[in-house]
Amino acid sequence: MTVHHPEKKGHHLLAGLNTLRFQVVFIMLLCYFIPTLLLGVFMHTVLLRGLRERTNAALTSEAEHAWTLTTQNIDHAVSLGRDAIYDGELADSFSRWRAGGISDAEYLRLSRGYLDRKYSREEVFSFAAYFPVSQPSLFMYTRSGNAEAVAFQQRGLPLALAEGESLDTRSRFAAYDGQLFLIRNLLNQRMERYGMLILGINREALLAPLSSVAEAWPASLSVQLDGFGEPDAFWSGIPQGLSDVSDSPNIRYARFSDSDDYTFRLQLTVDRRQQYREVYLFRWLTLGMFLLLIPVLLLIAFYVRRRIVRPVSLLSDASRRIEAGELGVTVPMHGGDELGDLGVAFSNMSLRIQDLIDKTYKEELALKNAQIQALQSRINPHFINNALEDINWQARMDGSATVSAMVSSLSVLLNATMGRRDRRMVTLREEMEVAEAYIYFVQQRFGTDLILERDLEEKALDSVVPLLTVQPVLENAVEHGIAPAGGGAISLRIQRAGSCLQITIRNTGKLLQPEDMEKIEAALRQEDVAGYHLGLANIASRLRLIYGGRAVIRIFSDEQHRTVVQMDIPQDAE
Repeated sequence: MTVHHPEKKGHHLLAGLNTLRFQVVFIMLLCYFIPTLLLGVFMHTVLLRGLRERTNAALTSEAEHAWTLTTQNIDHAVSLGRDAIYDGELADSFSRWRAGGISDAEYLRLSRGYLDRKYSREEVFSFAAYFPVSQPSLFMYTRSGNAEAVAFQQRGLPLALAEGESLDTRSRFAAYDGQLFLIRNLLNQRMERYGMLILGINREALLAPLSSVAEAWPASLSVQLDGFGEPDAFWSGIPQGLSDVSDSPNIRYARFSDSDDYTFRLQLTVDRRQQYREVYLFRWLTLGMFLLLIPVLLLIAFYVRRRIVRPVSLLSDASRRIEAGELGVTVPMHGGDELGDLGVAFSNMSLRIQDLIDKTYKEELALKNAQIQALQSRINPHFINNALEDINWQARMDGSATVSAMVSSLSVLLNATMGRRDRRMVTLREEMEVAEAYIYFVQQRFGTDLILERDLEEKALDSVVPLLTVQPVLENAVEHGIAPAGGGAISLRIQRAGSCLQITIRNTGKLLQPEDMEKIEAALRQEDVAGYHLGLANIASRLRLIYGGRAVIRIFSDEQHRTVVQMDIPQDAE
């Protein structure tokens, strides 16, 4: 049975952040993202940075060492070319030949012998050649590398002559048909140019240290040695040293040397992706692993929801239903694990509590019935009815209609309370007979001070109501409204409203005060109020037991300050 009070309305807000489901999902996300974040931070700040620093240090160290060895090879080649001037053998042979002291054949033999002795054993040279500038056709060269020397004489001699015009005392590295040469003017003691020395350079031997570094990393190697190698435009804007820019796909090492004898430039370019391929592979593997973990995480979430969150939610909802007064609530859970066993135990406990409450209620009801039956057995209803019939017969014989009517009304009331103990539900027509008997007595008591109005729908008289439903409400209106006010009016209206029978009783007696409403509400809640409004409390309790929450009883003051009791009694089947 539901008791509605229009002046009291409550609103409740539920916070979803405190649910078990949210907490489990939050913990799972933390377990997923924290390792991902830590691993990503470690890889980018520690692993990749440390690897880059070690790579740059190793590249710088090896490149510096190779640069030093290569410049030593170049300096050695330049120094050997300079020896042809300082030792004076070629100059002496040329002087003797020009003076006619030796023949052309002897001059050729002496010059070639010097070249073989001086340069043929040097790995850095592929050949050595010499010719007097006054007669370039006397082109003398070493026995080793004669093919390269002949090829140079046929195609490169004009280049050497042109270079020699501007060389003075310097050496110069030049390129022709992809070959590298060292060209140097030969001067006598009077600083007169008498010849030119051509040294064919073995590039593999000269640049071997740099080539080894380029092959080991691997890296692309770019050099410029005077006129050999990349053009000047290639080196524009390149800073010297190591350049490792994060936005660039390459790591670059560059060194420059501009001496009096030659200009040498070096650039080693390393592919960053090639150097850090293990790190990038590890990064992709890590990303792939965490992407593959997403379905696993979803499966775990599904499992946790099905095996933990859902059972706990079922137990929580069932507990709230029991707390709200719904007995015998069970959960669709079976054994097999701890939560399943808990669900089975919960269902068994709920059914056991329902059985205990039903048993206790039935025992108390049986006790009440026994007490009532004992009371009725002490007051013999047949004896009282027979006595009332004798008094009624005698009153009629004496002509006292009032006494006869009062005896008849009393008989109806006694029959309702004592003679119908086996009938708890009656029709409204029968219930109104009891109410009319009570009204007769009350009208005899108050006379013209009490006005009673009836508005009964004919079709409502066949409705079924609990026994003694209308009369106690009328009695409550008289005792707590009309009597304290010394009189007034009572309005009784009964009608069908859909599937309910609506009974409305208004009285114009004593006005309801706030303290009166508090006592009435306490009585409806079955709290101890020292017998105040006991009739209403009994009716509310009986309606609650018979109809559950479907029956409604309202008590309030209307616009005309009349006290109103309204009951809605269901008429459909349970």
